Amino acid sequence: MRIVECLAPFVGDWQGVNRLRLMPTEEYRESDAGATVSVTAGEFVTVAYTWSEGGKPQNGLMLLGGKAAPAGEAPNPEEAAGPGEAADGPGEATVVWVDSWHTGPTWMTLSGPVGEDGVVRLTGYYPAPTGPDWGWQIHIDPGHGDGGVITMHNMVPGEPVYQVVEIVCDRRRSGSAA
Repeated sequence: MRIVECLAPFVGDWQGVNRLRLMPTEEYRESDAGATVSVTAGEFVTVAYTWSEGGKPQNGLMLLGGKAAPAGEAPNPEEAAGPGEAADGPGEATVVWVDSWHTGPTWMTLSGPVGEDGVVRLTGYYPAPTGPDWGWQIHIDPGHGDGGVITMHNMVPGEPVYQVVEIVCDRRRSGSAA
């Protein structure tokens, strides 16, 4: 299934709430959030989102491509060729992600399958200050046309994976801003 088909229910303009915490023992901090999800160049999906931290505006962008096979299902090689194929191989969705707060001046590449529940589950790695690389997961639940959820999780070696970000969106009402 093309990523455009997987994320079709999430295409549009959204408003909602961003919840952020750095450590699993911390309380979440909330801010308003907005998102615009679009089909780009026919075979890709962009997710542009806004939020704030400490009263300072932040934003991010995801460019997703690939033919995502459901988790646990072997991809069909005949369906894997062509525009939008994931760089990591057939049957995987791939995202290039930038965020003014989380990634700073660099981008991150993540990849992974679409679950049977329709959630795109992407994983990537970034260098830690010392020791082995840490991991980052982005899960995109496109919902059913009435809203979607994006969660982000930190993967610290030797520790349980924990949620850092949750963006819950619903349809933007006419005249409202992100």
